[in-house]
Amino acid sequence: MINAMDTAALTDALGLPEAMRDWLDRAAELPPVTVDLPARADAQALAPLHLDPRDTAELLQVWPDGSWPAPARRLLELMCARLAADLAAASAAGDPWVPWPDLAAVADVRARTAAVFAFAAQAPALHAAHARLGVDPAVTGATLADVGRHVGHTRTMYGVLGLDVAGWIALHYRVGLFELGRLQFEPHRLGEQGPVRWYRAAEETTLPAELRAGAPVLRVHIPAPGSFAPEAVGGSLARARPFFAAHLGADYPVATCTSWLLDPQLREYLGADSNILGFADRFTLVPGGAPGDDDVFRFVFRHRGADPEAVVPATRLEHAVVDHLRAGRSFEVRTGWLRLR
Repeated sequence: MINAMDTAALTDALGLPEAMRDWLDRAAELPPVTVDLPARADAQALAPLHLDPRDTAELLQVWPDGSWPAPARRLLELMCARLAADLAAASAAGDPWVPWPDLAAVADVRARTAAVFAFAAQAPALHAAHARLGVDPAVTGATLADVGRHVGHTRTMYGVLGLDVAGWIALHYRVGLFELGRLQFEPHRLGEQGPVRWYRAAEETTLPAELRAGAPVLRVHIPAPGSFAPEAVGGSLARARPFFAAHLGADYPVATCTSWLLDPQLREYLGADSNILGFADRFTLVPGGAPGDDDVFRFVFRHRGADPEAVVPATRLEHAVVDHLRAGRSFEVRTGWLRLR
């Protein structure tokens, strides 16, 4: 294990944010694990992450071999320890969010890529955990492909190799998310959390038990890019409830989605035949919303921060987003729910 003095030195050596010291200190209290990666660069060890060929090639160039200095190697070890401990403690009930540092803006490429290598090292453990649940390896593969997807998004937004949403990917490694066709599903409990809105206590008295705070729910996430065709969305939703009953032994009669895609303002710009509106229409909206402009720019333009003057719109949706903000208006992240069959 590594002590607080060592974590301070590690932070300084790699140019990490000061706020990361607490994360490192907590990880240092976990049982150590072996970094299960080949000693020499091996593309096959990265294959489960479904990376873009360019990202794979660059990762092979910075492989965590003997050339890595001790601080970078220790960072990788601590990330692997965090993943191993969280997977061992995972439950089907929906575990609390475990924050991870965003290192995409750090200058040291070894620090920026340590999380990617940690996810590669722990991929066999996740495959084994899924296998014990009887999960089809194809589902595991599709779920892990989210790593490569977000490494690509990070390159688009930051212009460098790295991963800015390690906390999101770590959720997958707690058996906390499965990709079933077009959509991803996260087992959780109903209630407010961050941008997620839910009914107030007074409103809940009129709701059935499955819609009250604390009831089991599948949170729906929408990986990009992808189709919103009714058959793709419907097929994914149809798989969800039986899948979790069969493999996690829990019934989830309700699904929610929290997204700017559910903002009714989109109806002002998209045609009645829009598949995006068709997706939104599947959900019953919950009152209230959260600020959504930054989310819109991240997911529509892969741009950090909402700045209509910094992007060049091409599609109907992109033009709608830019026109909306230029008019002094804002989008909201809304939460909606539906019943699963």
